[in-house]
This record gives sequence, C-alpha cells and structure tokens, in this order.
Amino acid sequence: MSHQPDRPREYVCEDCLSVHAAVVHGQPGDRHYEAPDECAACGSDDFVDINEYPLIE
Repeated sequence: MSHQPDRPREYVCEDCLSVHAAVVHGQPGDRHYEAPDECAACGSDDFVDINEYPLIE
C-alpha cells in the first residue's frame, strides 16, 4: 500500500496575492496548519485561507 501525502492548506497574501502553503505542526492524525509568519514575496503578514478568498465568477 502506498502512502498518500496530505494536501497542504493554502493561504493567499492579501497584499501581493501570492499563494503559500501552510506551516504544519504536529504528527500524523493530529496536525495543525497555520499561515506563514510572513510572505516570501512582499514581507506582509496578512493572509487569508484560500477557501475564504473571494473568487470572481
């Protein structure tokens, strides 16, 4: 049986709109995801979960 990795939670930087993978804490079965401390592109610390990011239809 092969291992299927978890899909990381994603966050959008509210300033430059780049997408970042979440920082993962914990062990399998008890993981906690949170936004990065700062955006690697612009240095901002304002993130929104990609599922809460407004999409244009």
